[in-house]
Amino acid sequence: MSPQRTRKPSFLACLLTVRLLWSLVVASAALTSASLMAQVRPMPDTNPVTPPKVEPPPERPTPPLPPTPPSDPAVTEPVSNVANGLQSLSLKLDYPKLEIAEDRAYIPLFFTILGDYQGSNDITVRARFVSGTATPGQDFDTNQPVKVVPAVGGLGSMNWLPLPTILDEINEGLETAVFELSIDGSTNAPVRMEVSFLDDLNPGEVGFVSTRFQINEGSTNGYVQIRLWRTLNTRQAATVTYRLEGPASALAVLGGQTNRTATFEPGQSQVFVQIPLVNNTEAQGSQDVTLTLEPIEGGLKLMKGYESSVLTLADDETPSPAEPLTISEYDNGGGQRGVMLKTPVARGYQVRLESSDTGAAGPWRPYWIFEGADTERYAFDSFDASVMRMYRILPPEPLDYTFPW
Repeated sequence: MSPQRTRKPSFLACLLTVRLLWSLVVASAALTSASLMAQVRPMPDTNPVTPPKVEPPPERPTPPLPPTPPSDPAVTEPVSNVANGLQSLSLKLDYPKLEIAEDRAYIPLFFTILGDYQGSNDITVRARFVSGTATPGQDFDTNQPVKVVPAVGGLGSMNWLPLPTILDEINEGLETAVFELSIDGSTNAPVRMEVSFLDDLNPGEVGFVSTRFQINEGSTNGYVQIRLWRTLNTRQAATVTYRLEGPASALAVLGGQTNRTATFEPGQSQVFVQIPLVNNTEAQGSQDVTLTLEPIEGGLKLMKGYESSVLTLADDETPSPAEPLTISEYDNGGGQRGVMLKTPVARGYQVRLESSDTGAAGPWRPYWIFEGADTERYAFDSFDASVMRMYRILPPEPLDYTFPW
């Protein structure tokens, strides 16, 4: 018997078997995935329950910020001010004590700024009421107690801060006020000024505005003008009398009257009295007449030191000889020449100064008028160095107006 040979499956049969097995694996995996999805799918809620409402926590109040400590000027001041010297500036009072009448328009607080300041910003000076019997807002106004001083030219020169006064109808007598002045940005101590207020309802004082007057009898005005002034109560009219004493010839030039009056109208603090001049033809030279206020009734007092005045009458028939003109030249720089001119002039006379740029032949032009007071009078001029300027003075002439000194 011949041996039976085993028959091997063909390639196609093997391929079909593998595909069948793969199909079974894929189907099994799909069923497994579907079962898992069915387990995790959420079921609809047939009895919903509302969750409890949760209240937000109450807001906590914000704690207040700690108080800011007082600033230190040395720390908070801008660096530019420190570098430029604003902190080192100080004040000097020109009048630490001041006495004014209540009816003045303002209180002038005079001061001078001392120190070296290289900055360009203006310097601010403030005034503050410190103490006293006067009342801010009733006797004076402090709404704007500030004075701004220019940085250029403001240091070393007198300045003043005006505080407006308030005029009332009540006689409060003498009141005082102390003010403190300081510089913004300065670390130096402020300065204090004491002011005394004189109530304008009280009788004040009257006097001549100057202790000397002068006039020439040949004045073209034809009169001599004397000025008097009074303090405090200027609301009412007041009349004062003054007497004239001197040589008879001088009194004749003034009309011969030895007693004259001056009347202040309501509101007037000063009055101008005009005494007509009688220009005679006699050579009498200069003469003095003394004017003296008489005692006054009604409480108005005479002003100490100004209750009398001396009037010098110059004579146009005997003019003083012309004094020599002194000329001092100097170099102004930049092609400019400068000169100082001076000459004495007698009381009651005036001297005219003229100049010429074209030699002695002229034309001569008026340059200055020197007014006489028995002292040297000065004038200054400057001109181009290429010009040969000449000067001359004319003979003394009668002074045209009253000149006090």
